Amino acid sequence: MKIGGGIIVAVVAAVALAAAMSMSIDVAAAEVNHVVGGDHGWDPTSDILYWSSDRIFRVGDQIWFTYSAAQGLIAELKSREEYESCNMSNPIMMYTEGLHTVPLEKEGMRYFDQV
Repeated sequence: MKIGGGIIVAVVAAVALAAAMSMSIDVAAAEVNHVVGGDHGWDPTSDILYWSSDRIFRVGDQIWFTYSAAQGLIAELKSREEYESCNMSNPIMMYTEGLHTVPLEKEGMRYFDQV
């Protein structure tokens, strides 16, 4: 089982899902920009599980990754299996410049980890 600084994002539109974080639905809610890790951004010491535990991610929201590129890169992985096994050999996307906005355009799970 994966332990550490990764993040799983469950995006919902109209149905509550049981996932890695608690979620509820407010269909009329406005788009939200989620800065991963809070005000200080993502770093190796961030408690990402705590940060994400009370977040509600919806279609139309955005995830903002702010991090020091000197401390590592962010990889978006294809599956839970790749995430849990730390298999970053074939990521969907590598974020390398320290500031990235990821739009949440559809329902589903997204997996991110630091390389």
